[in-house]
Amino acid sequence: MNILARTQLLCRRKYRARRLGFRFRRAAEFEAPSCIRVGNSLVPLSLPDDTGTRTAFVDILLDDCYSLAAIPDDVKTVIDIGSHAGLFAVAARRRWPNAVIHCYEPNQCLRVHWSRQADQVGFDVYEEAVGESAAKVGLVTNDDSVQVRAIEIPGGPIHQSAFSEAVKRIGGDVDVVKLDCEGGEWSILKDAQAWQNIRFLTMEFHLWAGYTAKELEFRISELGFQITRLQKTGPDFGLLSARRI
Repeated sequence: MNILARTQLLCRRKYRARRLGFRFRRAAEFEAPSCIRVGNSLVPLSLPDDTGTRTAFVDILLDDCYSLAAIPDDVKTVIDIGSHAGLFAVAARRRWPNAVIHCYEPNQCLRVHWSRQADQVGFDVYEEAVGESAAKVGLVTNDDSVQVRAIEIPGGPIHQSAFSEAVKRIGGDVDVVKLDCEGGEWSILKDAQAWQNIRFLTMEFHLWAGYTAKELEFRISELGFQITRLQKTGPDFGLLSARRI
């Protein structure tokens, strides 16, 4: 990134931080604020103290990595799969004040954090994983809380709901689905029937499981979406946004 691009990025981040009610200096010294502005209120935050969470705060709330600004104002239903501490749900609430938001997060260690955001901002959280079908799962832990992932284990301690069930729970038609589930997205994308009821998709994809970006493009197109953004942000992961054709 050249000097001009870095300067423009910093200016955007400072501007958006001011709108959120805090000052942003630079990413290298960033610490998440204790509260942010949502609507007309200052909302207290509870977040894990790790690098991934701080990076996610900047990505989601200052850089709009999930391209919420490009999605229309008329959104009424949002499903957030892999909600972590609820930062995406907070961003969605700021974007769509009256939307119904359902979040899915299987890591029970994060309950102390997302419960604060859910109470203050107003969204529902299911302590479940999501996959192509119902199953039992366990967690592969990591020192960085954003990199914890679920894997299917017979008799595992955590329930996994089928993606179709998550769609049914929120009413059967979904305006926005956000995926960030550390590779679990590939299973969810297999349910072609349930995806017919989704208007917009925004996600972080992970290629470390042996998939390719070309396979992802084909799968998204096969589900009836037009890709509006596909950007690799690392060697084996990136961001994708799409809308139903």
